[in-house]
Amino acid sequence: MTLVETLVRCPSTSGNESKLARLLIAEMEARGFSARLDDVGNAVGVIGNGPRSIYLIGHMDTVSGDLPVRVKNGKLYGRGSVDAKGALAAFIEAAGAFKRSNELELTVVGCVEEEASSRGARHVMATLPRPDLVIIGEPSGWDAITLGYKGSLLLSFAVAKPRTHYGAPMSTAAEEAVAFYTGLCDAYPKRGTGFSDVAIRLISISSNQGSIHERAKLSLNVRTPPDFDAGVFRQIVERLAGAAAVEVGEHTPSVVSGKRNLLVRALLSGIRGQDGRPRFKYKTGTSDMNLLKRWECPIVAYGPGDSSLDHTNDEHLDLGEYELAIAVLTAVFSHIT
Repeated sequence: MTLVETLVRCPSTSGNESKLARLLIAEMEARGFSARLDDVGNAVGVIGNGPRSIYLIGHMDTVSGDLPVRVKNGKLYGRGSVDAKGALAAFIEAAGAFKRSNELELTVVGCVEEEASSRGARHVMATLPRPDLVIIGEPSGWDAITLGYKGSLLLSFAVAKPRTHYGAPMSTAAEEAVAFYTGLCDAYPKRGTGFSDVAIRLISISSNQGSIHERAKLSLNVRTPPDFDAGVFRQIVERLAGAAAVEVGEHTPSVVSGKRNLLVRALLSGIRGQDGRPRFKYKTGTSDMNLLKRWECPIVAYGPGDSSLDHTNDEHLDLGEYELAIAVLTAVFSHIT
């Protein structure tokens, strides 16, 4: 059984990663890593004894959804196969070949709660020293390198008003919630899925009518491009909300990494060495890369898998692509030495 299948067969939804963390530590120790659990439950393994430090940071958690795990026609089906146990397993497999390196120190981290609060990555940022290079384990496709992710924030809206007759001219609470949402969309008319667009998604909406008041609530997820002005956004929200209660969550800014550095050159060389034609990607989602860019060192995201399958009921990983990603990463570490 491949390492990635072993990991996928161990359920690990956000907040429930402890069993997988223990499994990861055992798998890393078997390959020569010095491995441990940190204070928040991240699985951390270190291998090699060189002066150049490379962090390989993936996440152990998955979204909910119990999908049957099976291998069919060279594809591994199951929750987490793409997002993102394939990348984490590839990190361990490739780094394991550098046990005796006197040039590299490779640190693999399986983070907790990436799909929720990024608690694991925040702890890593606060406790580990700044590395020389960082690869984030997210599906890019074996022959592609992710250089950018959109930012994100959450927004909630709630309004309560005295109950009225439906024949009265006043707007209902539900209508005010809808008007707020449509007004915000009108303020950002390019609500496409492109990297340069503000994407506003309605996550939930509810309303109820009590004996005294009627109430309406909605929640929005906003994905933000590099030129997003959070201050202007808040002003627009407050103007549209009027007397309603709004809460704008913490804004995680977008990240865009440069192409001209040792890490990207090594990945380009590794992909070409497997007869691939390298591509750069800029994703409309958000990852731990958005937080860990604060180290201000070369950072990219890389891993096997088709990210369009993330969180879907058809999530699966081509095992041939998984093996190619391991070969690319092994070549990357050799190139850097």
